[in-house]
Amino acid sequence: MKKYYYKDKLIGIKISKFPEGSVPHTGSREAQEAVGVLTLKYKRGSYLKAHVHKNISRVTTHLQEVFIVIKGKVKIDLYGSDKKFFKYIYLKEGELFLAMDGGHAFHILKNCEIFEVKNGPFKEDKIFI
Repeated sequence: MKKYYYKDKLIGIKISKFPEGSVPHTGSREAQEAVGVLTLKYKRGSYLKAHVHKNISRVTTHLQEVFIVIKGKVKIDLYGSDKKFFKYIYLKEGELFLAMDGGHAFHILKNCEIFEVKNGPFKEDKIFI
């Protein structure tokens, strides 16, 4: 896991490897503000107990997005919340990026298939940089 900061603000988290077990990649600070991301890696025959989640109020003030590359390769430009470019990263098959703040742009380097997951409800709210 690698965290990306801009001016001391956590912009995103990249996950490239799956450690054994159920591993949260957003800590208690991030979990209060962002989509919670966990990796699950178990051997055949493992059992994870059935469960439900309590109905509790969850309030978010801004959108976070998760990008999971299923196939291909992309370069992602990262921007701070002030709309200034500060870094680019690469994402390939099997890797995930959690965009927590700021902005981003994609360069498709190889034909790709990407899952995008975001907190809802969905609103058309893009501001192009």
